[in-house]
Amino acid sequence: MKKKKSIYILLPVVLLIWAMVIYQFFSFSSPDLPNTVTSTNYAVKPIAVPKRDTFTIDVNYRDPFLGKMYLPNKAKKNTKKPKPKVTTPIIFPRIVYKGIVSDNKNEVKVFMVIINGQTFLMKENDTELDVTLKTGNREYVEVIYKKQKNKIPIQQ
Repeated sequence: MKKKKSIYILLPVVLLIWAMVIYQFFSFSSPDLPNTVTSTNYAVKPIAVPKRDTFTIDVNYRDPFLGKMYLPNKAKKNTKKPKPKVTTPIIFPRIVYKGIVSDNKNEVKVFMVIINGQTFLMKENDTELDVTLKTGNREYVEVIYKKQKNKIPIQQ
């Protein structure tokens, strides 16, 4: 008798749960009217930022270990400032990377590079027109011109 009572209670509960799950599933698939969003105007008030309280620390006190007064290091009067070096910007020649010419199985990669309108087939560490091809892959090559590196992406 005890088993039948639990079946009479649990069966409607299970059916109710399944009905809720099915209702949720079909309610998502039904076409709803688009919700219209009404815009409201908001007033923006600037936030008042208080001024910072500044203070200085007086470091003219007696050293507790030596017993002497603190003396800050004085800068030398005859120090010469080094002149800043004026560097002229290096203008790279027009370099276009067209891709890898060699086969994937070869260990030595050969790249097609156009420098100032002239086409060159270059390997790694080759130099043409003062442009050294350092490294490269299918996406870009890295070149050095007058000790400056530059990455050149592939152009189709």
